[in-house]
Formats: sequence, structure tokens, C-alpha cells
Amino acid sequence: MVAYLGLLTTDDVALHGRDVDTAALVDALRGDGLRVDAPVWHDESVDWGAYDLLVIRSPWDYSERFAEFMAWLDRAAGLTRILNAPELIRWNIDKKYLRDLEGHGLPCVPTVFCETVEEAEVAVSRSGQDRIVVKPSISAGSRDTGLFAPGDPEAIELAGRILAAGKTVMVQPANEHVIEHGENGLFFLNGTYAYAFHKGPILAPGGVYVGGEYGPAITATEATPAEIALGERALEAVRKSGFDLPLYARIDIAAGTEVIEVEVFEPAYQSDTVPEAVGLVAQAIRDRIRGL
Repeated sequence: MVAYLGLLTTDDVALHGRDVDTAALVDALRGDGLRVDAPVWHDESVDWGAYDLLVIRSPWDYSERFAEFMAWLDRAAGLTRILNAPELIRWNIDKKYLRDLEGHGLPCVPTVFCETVEEAEVAVSRSGQDRIVVKPSISAGSRDTGLFAPGDPEAIELAGRILAAGKTVMVQPANEHVIEHGENGLFFLNGTYAYAFHKGPILAPGGVYVGGEYGPAITATEATPAEIALGERALEAVRKSGFDLPLYARIDIAAGTEVIEVEVFEPAYQSDTVPEAVGLVAQAIRDRIRGL
């Protein structure tokens, strides 16, 4: 029985007012007679064993405190149940998981993972594309992500900074549809398609953001049958990679044909754009609780 539920987040300083989902979700779930709050993952005063269930919501400073967060995850997993499952989070937190998904036949944006500057230089020079994207395999909110022409020295400089931070570099051909028009994110709750949103273009040439800072335009949209089918294939590839059905998953899709990312860790639910999101997520949590 679940009587005490925590929606895991971080402190207000790290969130910068960007988490519009958690408070509304707490309120929705409290209406069911549950005891619900939103603990900060690095708050040393929290008794994690007191929770019957933790749902990962918005620990969005994890990439800057990676070793600390992973140590927290290991400790908390020994004290209470966590969704999505800790083993799924450990796999999903590093975008090298794309290799597994591709291995199960899922069409993903082609990616070269680089562990040295020399490997990054080769990947950039051999891309054969007019433009490339360079980013870390562990990041949130498109941090340290840039769009470049292959001959732009800033691409290798960014790769060097990523490697110096102890992370792996990803080099991808720029999907021109995404660069010009953006991408669609599809939410699946307990394996069933729930809703979608459109994220406008983020990256401008030269390693900068559109508009000068990260803040993509988010609008509600309707997913096409082909996109939903691709999202279902993505979830099946997750299962084939050895994991149980996730409570929540966001599948990012480029031009309806390629998977950019499968986010089963800490996605924003975009409830300020899709108001029904809170009710849908709350119901998915209720359904999962009943099955525990």
C-alpha cells in the first residue's frame, strides 16, 4: 500500500522557476487522500525510507552534480520504491542508450560517441553534412549543445570542454527539419499514448541558442498516427533492452521519421501548454499505485 508519495525535485535556486508541473501534480494527488510532498533530492534532512514511493519529477541539476546524484539514487533505491525504476534511470541518464535502441531496429538520429578530442575531430570531419550538432551524452536543457559548420573551430572547442568535464561527446548530423521547424514530443503514460507538444527550434549556427538563450517555444500539437506508432516502437525497444514498462516516457521525434531521444528520467510535462497533462499524469500514478 502507498500512503506517502514523494515527487522528487531540486531546490528553487536550481529550478529558476521552470518547473510548472510539480506543485499542480502534488495538489491533484492530495485530492486522493494520499500524503504527498516534493522532497529535494540533496536535502540531507529527508528520511527517504519514510516514503512508500518516490516518483522522479524534476531533479534538473543532476547533470551538474552527477556523481552526487548517482550516489543518492543508489542510497534511496535501498530504502524505498522509485519510479521510473532506478535501473532504467541509470541506463537513460546517458544518451549512449541510443546504441541499444538502434540495435533493436529503432530509427534514431545517427550519432558518433567520442571519448577524445581526436575522435571528435574525426567524427566532425567525416560527417559529410553541411551542419553538425555537438553535445554531451549527459546533459539537461540542451546545455553545452551547439550547431556548427564542420569547419568551425568552435565545434572542436566545445568538444574539448565537454571532455574536460568528464563527459562523452556526441556528434550528430543536423536534422534540418528540426533546426528549421523544431520537433514533436510525445508522452506515453504506462505505455499508452497520452498527448503531444511541439518544441520550436533551439539551436542557431555557431554554438548559440535561437534568441540568445535557451527558451524554446512550446505549443500543443496532435501527434500523427505514424508518430504514435514510432513512439510505440521506441517503448518496445526499451523493453527489449531489458526494462519494465515505464510509468512515463517522452519520445522526441524528428520530422515523423527519426527518434531524437527517449526520455524516461525527468521530463517536463508541459502542463502550462497542455493543461490536461496534470490530470493524465496523476491518473497514471494512481493506476500504477494500485498495481504495487
